[in-house]
Amino acid sequence: MFKQVIFSAVALTMLFSATFAFANSGGEAVAIFANVPPVIDGKDDWPKDVWAQAQEHDMHMKPEDVPKWFMFPETSPNRVSRGVIDDNEDLSVEFAFMFDEEWFYYIGVFVDDNLPVDLNTNEGDEPINRGADGSKLPRTSEWWLNFDFENDAPKKPKGNDDIELSAVPGCLYQPGDHFWWLKPWSGSGTTRPACFESNGQNAVLDGGTVYRFDLECASNMAATKTADGMIIEGKLKFKTMFEMAHKPNLPIPRNGTIWGFDSTVTDVERKGEDREGVISWASSFENDNNVCILSDLLFVGRRAVNAEDKLSITWGKIKARVN
Repeated sequence: MFKQVIFSAVALTMLFSATFAFANSGGEAVAIFANVPPVIDGKDDWPKDVWAQAQEHDMHMKPEDVPKWFMFPETSPNRVSRGVIDDNEDLSVEFAFMFDEEWFYYIGVFVDDNLPVDLNTNEGDEPINRGADGSKLPRTSEWWLNFDFENDAPKKPKGNDDIELSAVPGCLYQPGDHFWWLKPWSGSGTTRPACFESNGQNAVLDGGTVYRFDLECASNMAATKTADGMIIEGKLKFKTMFEMAHKPNLPIPRNGTIWGFDSTVTDVERKGEDREGVISWASSFENDNNVCILSDLLFVGRRAVNAEDKLSITWGKIKARVN
């Protein structure tokens, strides 16, 4: 009888674990503390250990390299949720994050075998001169960063369809949830980047998608073309991020802080055309209206006062270092 009870308990535990694998969307990205902040110049010169940690945490979007933790293969085969992305050469990106007491730093190194070469022609007005929605900006491969600053979205069972989850109470973007839309070029003969921020599609605050040009973001962003794609690099000020998300008193992240997070890149093959394909890191293109499918972003490290105080980051053992 005793053995039967133990067996039943174990069986129930296994069933519960298989049915209710609670997590946002399985992945965990990392942001490493920057004792020396990066120069925002659109160049891939970030520390090797930061890139090593990013690779260790699958911080890439590659249709031919899908992590085992990815939970939405049916709605986003190979993580492609819109259109077609043929392979890693068609479009892929590796990305990394750093932070300090004031700024969140990001870099994305893109491979794009058909990045339009005539982006900087007179197509629409400068967004800074006409404001809001970005609809007249030239299309190119773009980068989206989605955040749940309080990481308080309802945790849902593994395998739930990401579109259906949009109807779950609490899954719509709330105060404290926000995303940024990073455009490497803004047209009108300039190479100046453009950046938009939003409370999210179907957000509780806005009642729908509202994009606002973010001058501070655009002024702290750089993009360069490379032989096989492009690099987007920039920084976002924590204070401004929280104010835009209607949560101005949120604490600055520290070692061990966890945000909800996801990211998306879009593929555009020809100037002026719509997106040909969309690939996301942890979920799908529904991540702009659904915070329940975001994954996690872990902040790691602290300012080094002297050599003995420096945080030694051991690959694959970051969680053990978090207080």
